[in-house]
This record gives sequence, C-alpha cells and structure tokens, in this order.
Amino acid sequence: MANNSEKAPPQYLRDLLEAAVGQKSMRWTVPDCGLSSAHRFVVQLETNHSVFVKAATDEETEQWLRTEHSVLSAGAGNFMPDIIDWLDPPGMRPVLITEDLSKAYWPASHAGVTWRKGDFDLFFDGLKELSAFKTDLTLPKLKNPTTPLWSEIADDPTLFLQLQLCSEQWLSKSIGTLIQAENNVNLTGDRLVHGDVRSDNICFAGSQLILVDWSHAARGNALHDLAHLLPTLHLEGGPEPYHIMPDGGSIASLQSAGHIWRIIEDHSMPQWLQQVFKKLIAIELEWAASCLGLETPDGLVWRREESHSRP
Repeated sequence: MANNSEKAPPQYLRDLLEAAVGQKSMRWTVPDCGLSSAHRFVVQLETNHSVFVKAATDEETEQWLRTEHSVLSAGAGNFMPDIIDWLDPPGMRPVLITEDLSKAYWPASHAGVTWRKGDFDLFFDGLKELSAFKTDLTLPKLKNPTTPLWSEIADDPTLFLQLQLCSEQWLSKSIGTLIQAENNVNLTGDRLVHGDVRSDNICFAGSQLILVDWSHAARGNALHDLAHLLPTLHLEGGPEPYHIMPDGGSIASLQSAGHIWRIIEDHSMPQWLQQVFKKLIAIELEWAASCLGLETPDGLVWRREESHSRP
C-alpha cells in the first residue's frame, strides 16, 4: 500500500480523529488502494505514529464499514488488522481507525503485482488459518445458485462460442458434466469468509498474511476465498488451481459460467477487461476439465494470449 499523495481531509474527519487519539494530525496521504467512494487516509500524528482511517461517505459504504468493524472487532485471528478506534457519532457517517500497514509488503498496487519468493506459501497458510475459523457473527450467508448458468449457455451457446474458448465439439461433449458439476456446488457453511480476496487486499507483515477490507464478509464454505482467488493468482504467477484444489470441479464450473455470463451480458465492459475475463475463463475451464475428467478445452490458451499481450 504505497502512499500516493498528500491530500487535505474533510475538516469534520480531521476533528473526529484528533479528538479520538488526543493528538494533532500532521500529514494525511491517500494510500494506493481501495475502489469504493469511502475516504481512506494514512495519517501521521504529532508523535510520528501513524494510523489508517476509513470513513463512510454514503449509505452503501456505511453498511460495508459497519460489516468490516463487526468482523474486525470480533478478533478472529492474526490475519486481520488491529482496530484502534470506532467513531460513530450521531448524525454522521461512521469512521474506522486501524493500524497503519504501510510498512508491510503489498504484492499489488496500481503499478502492478509482484509476489516475492515464498509469498504464495504464506498466503495459503494464512487462508488455511482463516478457513478454520467458525463464526456466529450476524453476516450475510452465502447461498447456492438457483439458476444454473451452464444450462442457459447450453440453450444458446452462440455468444459463448464466439469467445473462441472452446470448439462446438468440445462443448457438446462437456456441457452435461459442467451442468451437473455446477448443480453440485455448495457455497454454504459456518466459516468466516472474507468475500473479496484479491492481491490488492493482501499484505504480509513479516511472515503473517493480513487481509484488509472486510466489507463483504460473509458466512459460508471454508474454501470459498481460496477458490475465488486461485484463477487470478495463477495469472499473477501462482500455481495452477488444480494443483491446489484437485476436487474443485464444481466451483470451477460455477466460476467459469459466472465469468462467461458477465462478459456476454456486460456490453459496456472495456476491451482490456474482456481480455482479463477471457484468460480467467480459460484457466477455470482447464481447472474444471482436469477435476472432472474432461478433455482439455481446445480453444484459446491463456498462456499464449498472455505472451502475445506483452511488449
């Protein structure tokens, strides 16, 4: 989380923070993270200590911030940042103050993604710790899909086949198995789920994985977070998903169908994002095929596409 630039905060936020910590704030910088409209600042205090400040700006970010506070305050494990204070004054949006993790190692920033040697092992160890944590927090429950997307793709495969991710012959041979696998997926459970594990929500404090931005936390299957990130992680240089989850055929079928449906339905998706989705789908189809005993998809090979996209 590299700091981008110094920026003056809203005055109300400066007043709230200084009253809470009993110190003057000397420098406010906007960290290189976060996609929502919430305010985010790394704040240097007069004692040279620094904190991370996240403030809701509307109803949506307020709900997300309350979820994040609920999870962090439960003290589930070392894979979470420490809370310093929670400010919830009447008539104002809440503010969460946590430890500043700027000195930790962040694989991702707007400049790109760089995983160091050994980081993947640390990441998998940290997610194993998370997956073992049962929670009774009042969080949204992950639910199994009620409409199998592969069935809808099978009804009219024209747009999917235009993506050139497989031939019509491969799809004809594989579609029944993919539909059955998707129908067998189970997202439910009693484990704490981060819900948005991405390389830019990950940092390492020494050998400890820390996950930030718990806005979309939920209760569900212990392997949900791992399965969600594996295809992207492979794009970033990580292992093949099959080598980590050789029994992940159902979730690979579900995720590939979801990405296919989105790329078909979202007509405003920019070209660069379409290419990312196509690579992810190719990885997920390979993963599903390996798990389910299908032939390897005979369409675009993401590794070849990746090499062609580099200068």
